[in-house]
Amino acid sequence: MPTTAAPASTDTGSAAGPAGTEPCTLRERKKQQTRQAIHDAALTRITDHGLDGVTVEQICADADVSPRTFFNYFSSKAHAAIGLDTVEVPPAVRDRFTAADGRLVDDVCDLVANTVPLSADRARAKELLVRRPEMTSMVMRWMAESRQALIAVVSTRTDEDTARTAVALVMSALSEAAHRFSVPTQADLAARLRSVVAEMVALATAGPQRSA
Repeated sequence: MPTTAAPASTDTGSAAGPAGTEPCTLRERKKQQTRQAIHDAALTRITDHGLDGVTVEQICADADVSPRTFFNYFSSKAHAAIGLDTVEVPPAVRDRFTAADGRLVDDVCDLVANTVPLSADRARAKELLVRRPEMTSMVMRWMAESRQALIAVVSTRTDEDTARTAVALVMSALSEAAHRFSVPTQADLAARLRSVVAEMVALATAGPQRSA
């Protein structure tokens, strides 16, 4: 199931206050509300009319934003409908992963959870993919791009083949977690990812099993 990651802000307004202050909190909340409004409008329109039957201008009218604001948050109407865009590992997350010395796969779970959080409206996104299967190829491209961004970071701690395997394992766990769980925080998502990875490992190493 697709996931979403908030894009880097392109705001040029007044600088936010120090981390944790009220001005910063209000500004971030407003940005998230704008992003959600664009996503909701795009998801509704494209589910009903298809990707080619909707324009960016129609989405903007429904979300009450300008096209310039739209492109501050999403690179295309397809990305807006799924609620995802190009994944970039946040610098602080990258630095924390690079400096960590825990088990590689556990640390990759934290890396993925803090870079590619789950969508808040997975049921509607699933409906979109069922009704508009042409969107599936875009999701697959996004997943491939996400893997490449993550592999580049994981490769700072291990060889590239191991990095690819670790990222593939955790991204598979992410897809499974998206179907099973609602997770309120990134820490909860990281814990769920570690749990699903452990299940995968146990299943891969278990002896023959037969249903009752």
